[in-house]
Amino acid sequence: MRNIILLGLLFVAFQAQAERVFKHGVYLSHSLGDIKADISGKHQDFSGFNGDPASITEKNANIYNGKISSYRSLGYNLRYMPKVGFGYELGVYRTKIAMPKQLAALMHDDGTAFKKPTLSGLVDVVVDSPSSYLETTDIYAGGLYNFAAIKQMYNPYVGLGYAKVKGDWYNSYYSGTSGDPEYGTKDKTGVNGSYISAKAGVNFMQHYNLELEYAKHKFYAQSFRSFNINGSNSSFNRISINFIYNF
Repeated sequence: MRNIILLGLLFVAFQAQAERVFKHGVYLSHSLGDIKADISGKHQDFSGFNGDPASITEKNANIYNGKISSYRSLGYNLRYMPKVGFGYELGVYRTKIAMPKQLAALMHDDGTAFKKPTLSGLVDVVVDSPSSYLETTDIYAGGLYNFAAIKQMYNPYVGLGYAKVKGDWYNSYYSGTSGDPEYGTKDKTGVNGSYISAKAGVNFMQHYNLELEYAKHKFYAQSFRSFNINGSNSSFNRISINFIYNF
């Protein structure tokens, strides 16, 4: 009985300590400003087309500065937050990345435009990209450093982190025939990737965190409209404001 009481007291003491430095809560994030994405992959090169389909070859293609209209995340965040010193955080977030309808010029690796033959001669290949969006699950882990409190109310901190990302890209599946009004506008394709981030934030009133985060993303899509089905790589950088409510 004595040992049971002792274990109970130790458990209560541990919980009190944990409540002092461990915080879990709801995480919200939204991008700020414009986001530009670069996409690369394989595309059919029509420059040598002479009427024989066998003359069409595959070559590396790039889209530079594609538009992303918004980046939003919602999820769960757990933190070890000492009053001063090093801590860490773990997060599981659901993210949606929206891309608006846009025109995209295809470029070779050397920066020259892809060409296709027409009755009036060779013209640049410009893809009328329909709107699409990505939905991913992000598993995040990072380190934090907490500075001494300001006026016993505000605790500033900085952090670095890494996330693994997996999900789907909707309305982006490579299917049908180029030129068809429904080309690439249906179904979805799998994506996976990662990002690294740096952040600066402040904890205030015990339950609230406000952060500014800079992140560099890399994605691989199993297929992509305008590219052949062997996949494409995408990269972009973002600045976001994050809000966390601890409970």
